[in-house]
Amino acid sequence: MKRSLIGLLLVGFFSFASGQDEQLISDKIESGGFGAPVWKVTQVNGETAFLTGGRGGWIINHAFVIGGGGYSTLMDVKTGMINEENNEKLYLRMEYSGLELEYIHRSSKVVHWTVLALFGGGRLEIREHEPDRTFAKDNFFVVDASLNAEINVLKWMRVNAGAGYRLVSGVDAEGLSNGDLGGPEAQVTLKFGSF
Repeated sequence: MKRSLIGLLLVGFFSFASGQDEQLISDKIESGGFGAPVWKVTQVNGETAFLTGGRGGWIINHAFVIGGGGYSTLMDVKTGMINEENNEKLYLRMEYSGLELEYIHRSSKVVHWTVLALFGGGRLEIREHEPDRTFAKDNFFVVDASLNAEINVLKWMRVNAGAGYRLVSGVDAEGLSNGDLGGPEAQVTLKFGSF
């Protein structure tokens, strides 16, 4: 009798537990998508730099985003270097792009938070302004991660602002290091789409 009762309790417990399964992605997938202009302020080579760009993505179940983004310096950045051949000052131009993954926490709330990471590559150019010509080029790898607050302004528009850090590796240009291109950043994003 005691064994039967224990057996019945175990069967009942496992039946109840199996009915409570939760999945990361359920059988029914809801989709959305967005496009967004982005503005960033950061440090590049010890100078304040402004970057602009855009991103977009496929939103899965209002929580996960798979997409891409690309960013570039808005204005050339001073390097402190000089082309010794003609004594012209040299400036830095940087751009990068890659795969972006984002998690959106409680998307239906007016104010919520997101975590965003970009994995990709970029290139830099060291340039003269007079005459306008490229002095050197280099490629690099980048991981750019940020934590953001997001506000649902309209059904089809969200404002996202946050702070993050850009890690760069593979810089081989003379006079520059990985740390010169990496660093903290702040960003503002305007998302337009179906969320």
